[in-house]
Formats: sequence, structure tokens, C-alpha cells
Amino acid sequence: MRVESNQNDIKFINEFRTRKQYIDPALKKVGWLTKYIKEEVNPIKSNFKNKNFVYFDGNIEKNVDRFIDYILLDEDNTPLAIIEAKRYSKTPDIGRIQARTYAKDIEEQLTFKIPVFLTNGEKWVFIDEYGIERKISGPFSQTDLKRRRDLYENRKDPRTVKLSTHIVDRPRSVQIVRKLSEHFAECHKTALIEMATGTGKTRVAVTIIDLLIRANMVRNVLFIADRVALIRQAKDNGFKKYFNEPVADLRDGFNPNSRLYVSTVQTLMQGKKGRMFEKFSPGFFDLIVFDEAHRSIYDKNNLLYQYFDSIKIGLTATPRERETQSTVDLFGSATAEYSYDEAVRDGVLVPYSAHIISTKVLGEGIQKDNLDKFLKDILRRQEVDPDNFEPTGAQFDRIFMDDNTNALIIKIFMESCYKSDEGKPAKTIFFCASRHHASHMKEMFGELFPKFSDEVQVITSDMARCEDEVERFKKQSNPRIALSVGMLDTGVDIPEVCNLVFVKPVYSSIRFWQMLGRGTRNLESCKHKDWLPENKKNDFLIFDFMIGGHSNIEYHELERSKGSIVPNDVLTTIFNNRVALLEKDLTPIEKQIISKKISATINNLDEDFFLVREKRSVIAEIKNSADLKDNIGSLIDDISPIIITQFGSNSKVSSFILRAEKLFDYVLERNKEKIEEKRREFTFMIKVVLEKDNLQAVSEKKSQLITAIKPEFWEDLTFEDVEFLVNEVAPLMKYFEPTGQPIVDIPVVDEILSWTEFQKEIKEDEELNRLLERNEAVKKLKEGKGINSLELIKLERELSALKPEITIQSIQKSQNIDFLQFLRDIIHIKREDNPRAMIEKRFDDFITSNQQYNSKQLEFLMLLKMVFAERKHIEMRDLGGPPFEEENPLDLFTYDELKGIVEKCNSIKMC
Repeated sequence: MRVESNQNDIKFINEFRTRKQYIDPALKKVGWLTKYIKEEVNPIKSNFKNKNFVYFDGNIEKNVDRFIDYILLDEDNTPLAIIEAKRYSKTPDIGRIQARTYAKDIEEQLTFKIPVFLTNGEKWVFIDEYGIERKISGPFSQTDLKRRRDLYENRKDPRTVKLSTHIVDRPRSVQIVRKLSEHFAECHKTALIEMATGTGKTRVAVTIIDLLIRANMVRNVLFIADRVALIRQAKDNGFKKYFNEPVADLRDGFNPNSRLYVSTVQTLMQGKKGRMFEKFSPGFFDLIVFDEAHRSIYDKNNLLYQYFDSIKIGLTATPRERETQSTVDLFGSATAEYSYDEAVRDGVLVPYSAHIISTKVLGEGIQKDNLDKFLKDILRRQEVDPDNFEPTGAQFDRIFMDDNTNALIIKIFMESCYKSDEGKPAKTIFFCASRHHASHMKEMFGELFPKFSDEVQVITSDMARCEDEVERFKKQSNPRIALSVGMLDTGVDIPEVCNLVFVKPVYSSIRFWQMLGRGTRNLESCKHKDWLPENKKNDFLIFDFMIGGHSNIEYHELERSKGSIVPNDVLTTIFNNRVALLEKDLTPIEKQIISKKISATINNLDEDFFLVREKRSVIAEIKNSADLKDNIGSLIDDISPIIITQFGSNSKVSSFILRAEKLFDYVLERNKEKIEEKRREFTFMIKVVLEKDNLQAVSEKKSQLITAIKPEFWEDLTFEDVEFLVNEVAPLMKYFEPTGQPIVDIPVVDEILSWTEFQKEIKEDEELNRLLERNEAVKKLKEGKGINSLELIKLERELSALKPEITIQSIQKSQNIDFLQFLRDIIHIKREDNPRAMIEKRFDDFITSNQQYNSKQLEFLMLLKMVFAERKHIEMRDLGGPPFEEENPLDLFTYDELKGIVEKCNSIKMC
């Protein structure tokens, strides 16, 4: 091969150097040994059955010979895959036809398919045994390829695999699993399941995992979430409960020797020598389940999603209209849905009623003109100037705490909450504003209702053995009220919860629906019915206290605005702000400062990381550019998305840099007001750090810190001064602890300003309504004509095809209601008579009109009447099964008589 003349220009790297510099190291990284990698193999003259390989020797037989760049072998030298390599400057896609030809050459000698990798060292493309082609982050290990071949050769059609109904048995859940099995049978690689909290997402996920394992479609499975509680739930209530094999929790460390894994996103993203997930090869997992994790603040760029080549299932409880665009971009539209409204209609979940309450203090805050002498003295004793103290309602618990307001909240709750029969509040979660607030609420409960003091407990993560209190709250009557901050928002299943109290604004739609889900479980889920009001749970209550005018119910339920885009992380925002400055009118020195910062960021990127590797040519072009301003498009489109691959500095340091670099714009705008605002902010922070001069790092930089708080430093501020803050001051901000003034306690008299009742309205099912509108049997029922058994069974079949949970048996079992009464309800027919009694009466009319029956026959007919009234349909074969077989019906009637009786039953008009 010809060696290119310009060895240093990435555009001139030839194929040989591409292999040695990029492809060979990538193979070595995932564990390939040189003896199992064969290069330049002639697929025409090699004998793959006998493991006899013929290599390129410099001589080529024209129109006969061809040579495979790489063949990857099993330990017994059986081909596992081939790699078609192209020089760095060419797209690997141009090798597709070549690779297909080589794969066919091998397949003609062997009995199995050969997967293909296409690469130019920068980009990797994989074509699997099914011919499905996709971009991947890098080559797979030898073990991965062996496992995947075995799965391919032993795969079953997942549509034919029987569901494990001991894991999931709800009709809608069964339907969702079946829909997913059909989806994956078509070789789709992603799916999104949208199921309301409480409808069994985890069990559906475990069922589809079980099904795909038994179908030999997957073997190595990873369940990811962004909260420890969700991981614990998946591990203990999912994998351990239903799979008879060990489960590796990656929070305990890297483990490559299991088949079932659970991990938080945070764990996978951390590591002292590179992120933990990079210790696995890109092909290690066959299936990954993302439980809300794709929206996590720890993986905004979906590194995990992009790194691993696997089937990917996203689980979400967020309603479709509030879903983020990033979720849809990743997984596509929902493959299967089960909304909160649907679950309530089916009786799986319960609806809620809400009290939206505004008080004077929480709504308007504290106005200095309304402070009397007593309150002013209280403020002065806390070293607060009453003439300058005027916090807004939104600053409750951040600037001030008012126990009179807390007392009002508690009184409202105690007067209106659901209570169990002995007069105690039913299980209740208070979502408090902070730990400080929770402790205040505990004290006020003790003062106002000392009888219930022990029933109210603070449950926050900073408390020793806090999990013990969570378990008591779940399993014991005491405590009845949990004052929580974060711990009970999600991942805790307590079906008996009947009251939710929001004393904090919740802006995240995902978090709100998770919190609301703490109360949605139905009566059937409850193990302790004596904790419920009148031993029932038809709905639950929400007390929504508006803070600063914000109502959680109005914001999330009534507005139903579109889901927001996940914001950028701090490092990416800093980079984007710097690039934006390049487009402004800068002096040469200012431009040099900003360009140097951008270049330093680019130089620090890890070019071996898969996302950065794919941008090597762009990075090289930018580095060779004389002016970064000419590359603004590439900086934003190509470099900005990979900034997240950097290991961030201390979060306090990054936050300080982000805020400090806003000064660049203020300097350009000559915005003295904003500069003064930043001066006050940073002076306070620097003075707090200066108090820690016992630390060597602070002591060594004391003079620089003092310089940054002098008034003259801020006069005529320049880009160089801002750089001084970033380079000299920012690194010390990791020692900043915002002590500041303590929260001010002030007992202002509070009162209710407004109290709005909100009743959750469950949307009607449009598909069901359309079916009911055109159905002939429904039309007869509405007209009062009645329908016979065959017409009813046909209607049942149509309804269950739309909604599998609508069958005679399941409706009567799960909802404890006669199926005919269920039909009356959904088609809005008002009748006072009992449908079952109506059927039995018409059956009795048939018996009394036939006087020839003896006592034994009448006894059998009475049994038949009860069974028919229950089932609504009888066939001849039913008479040979329970509960009829012991009666020996053919000893009582002739076959024709029984046939006539069955026909008579099925002709009874029901309405």
C-alpha cells in the first residue's frame, strides 16, 4: 500500500495507518487477542470448514481473488464476523457491497450467517445476521459475538412464547406484553412503554424480559434508573422474585459475570479511570430497560443509550402530552400505552379530588407595612431590619418561616382529610419544602394535636435508619402521617395512602406524576383496609397549597402544556456561551481570550471516547483553522453535543464559572447595573471562602481573593478581570458553603384567601364510544329490546378485542359488578332491576311453563339457572364440566332434551 506524503494531516491517513492507529486499538480495547484476528484472508481459496486460511502473499489471480480486511474468529477458529476497513478520510458505507460479497463467500461454505462491521476507524457500522444495519459505538468482544450467534441460531418467535402469568395477569398488562412481543418479532430495536404509576410498569418490564429470554432473543439484561429506590424495587420485587439466578447490582462494583444487572445512571457514569459503562463492550447487553433514566440529569446526552447496541425499552409514567421531545426522539412514539384515565376507567387506579388553597402569607408574602411592634421586635432579635424585610410568598422556607401558616395548613388538613373509622387521618404524605420545614411541621402537629403526635413522623434521608420508618409507614398503622422531603416521592408503594399534601411547588412534570402516583392505588391493592375511610378507597385527596401563586394541580393537570426540552448541563452551557461571544464585536485581546478558552476545551476532549472519536476529523479541522469564528457552525453542531463527555469539575466551581462569564456580555454592553449585581453576589461568596484561611489552598490564594473584592477591581471591568475571576477565584469556590443569614422565624397571622375544589375528570374512551355507537347489540339494549346470549357473547368479543380486560369473567371478578350492569353503565342506561335477578326470573318462567320435570330434574335446572345467570352463556360441552358433571345430566335428560334446554337458555332476552 502506498504511504501518503502528508503523515500529519488526518485527511491523508491511508488504510494501513487507519488500521494500525485506530482499528487495531479498538479491537484490543474490547479484549481481542491477535491470534483470533486474521487479516487479508482470501475467502475464495480458504477452506473455512477445515479452518485453512489463505492470505494475501503479494500475488493476485485477476477476477478470482479477493481479500477480507479482518476476520474475527472463535477460539476454535470459526469465523464470528468480518470487518471491512476503509481509509480514515472515506465513509465506511462504501464498503457495504464488498463486505456482503465476502460474507456470502464464507456462508457458502458454512451453515450460518456472518455479521459485518464497516469502519474507517472513526465511525463504526454493524450489519447483523438479519441484515439490519445500524451505527454502533465500536466493535464487539469475542464473547459478545459468540453469545449473539447462539441467540440467533436458537431464537424462537416471541409471539409463540407463552406469557408467565404468575408475573403479570392483568388483562391490559398481558395485552401490552403481547404487543411488545409482536413489535420485537418484527426486529425492532426500541420500544417506549407509557404506563401510569401504579399500573405495573415494573412487572410488565420483567414479563417481557422473561419472555425474550425464553425466546432466546436476549441473555444479558440491564435495568437502569436514576433513583436508588427504583433500582431496589426492580431488583427485589422484579428480578429476585421471578428469576432463579443472581442479580448483579453495579452499585457494588463492576461485574462482568452475571446475566441480570441493575444500576443507577449515576453509578454507570462514574469511575476514577473512565466511566464504569466503558468497562463493558458495546455489545455486552442484549436488552436494556431505561426506567425514566433517559431524562436523568446525569445522562442528558444519552451516552448509555448511544454506547450500547441492544434492544432498548423505555419506561415512563409521564402522560403523552407532557413527554419530552428527547424521549420521543430516542424511542419513537409509545409502542404501548396505559394512561391514568384508562386505568381509572378500568378500576385499576382511583381518581383524585383536590383542594387548591391559597393563604395570604403563602400567596402575598410578608409586607413591612403590616408588621406591628411585636413582630418588628421579633425580627430585630434575629438581627433582621424590619424596614427592609419584605419577602414574597415564593420565599417561604427559603427566607422566612411562619408557624402560624404551618398551623393553618395543619388545621385545614385535619378538618378535611380522609380519616379511618377510629378517627385517625388515613395514611398521608406531606411533601414538605425542606427538612427544616418538615421539622417545623412536626412541632406544630405536636402543639395542635398532641393526641396524634406519635402518628406524625419526619422521614428524610439525613435521619439515621430512615428506611426503618419507611417500612413502619408501609406495614404498620403507626405512623399515619409522613412528613417527607424526597424520600417518598417515588419508588415506594403504599396503596393505603389516601391523602397527599403539597406544601412545595413542583415544576417537573415527571416528578409531579410520580408523587401523585403515591395515592392512586385501588382498594384491591390495599392489605390493611381498616386504615381506610369506611374500609373503602374510591379516590384519594390532594391538598395543594399555593406558594407564590403556584398551584401544582393547575400547572400540571389543567394547563397540560407540552413537555419541556431537557436543559443543557453546566459545562455545555459554558461552552455555548463562549462560542456565542465569538459572533460579537470583540477587540483582538478579547477575541484571543475567548478563542483560547474554546481551544482549551477542545484539546481536553478524550478522542478515544466513542462520541469524540466520531468527531476526530471535525476536531482536526477546527484545530488547523486560523480563526475559530470561521467554525461557529461546527462548534455548535458537532462539538457542543460532545462537551458532556468531559468529566466535570466540582459543581460549585462550574456554577461559579457560568455566572462569572456572564460578565463578558455585561462588559460588552457596559451594563453597570448588572456588573454591580454580580459584584455584590461574588463579594459575599469570596468573603465566606476567606473565612476558611486555615485551609492551605485558601491561604495561598488569599491575596487574589482580597483583590477580587476590592471596589477598584470592579471599576472599568475588562475581559482580563473576568479571566482573573475564572482562573484564580473559581477553583476555590469548592470550599464555599452558603451560610448567610438563617431562615427568619416570624409568626404572622395568616388566613385563607381562596379555596377551590377540583374534581379529576376521567376522559371518556373515544375508541370504545365509537364501537358502542355502531354496535347492533348495544342499539337493541338502548331500545329496551334485549339481546340473547349469542349476541351478548359477540359483543363481549368485540369489546375485549379493543380492551382485553372487558370480558364477562374479568369484569365480574375485578369490579364486583354484573356484566350486564357494566354494559348499562357504559352505555348510560338507567334501570333499577337487578340484571341477574331478571335472568333468573325469565329462567323460572321457562321452568314453570314446563310442568313435566321431576324433583331431580328441577334440582339440576336450579343449578343451571345460577350458572347461566353468572356466565350469561351455556354450551353443551359445559354440561360435562364443573359444576355439572357430578349431577350426571345425561342420567336426568336425553341428549336432545339437554340440547333444547341449552338453546332455551341462550335465547333468553337480557337487557
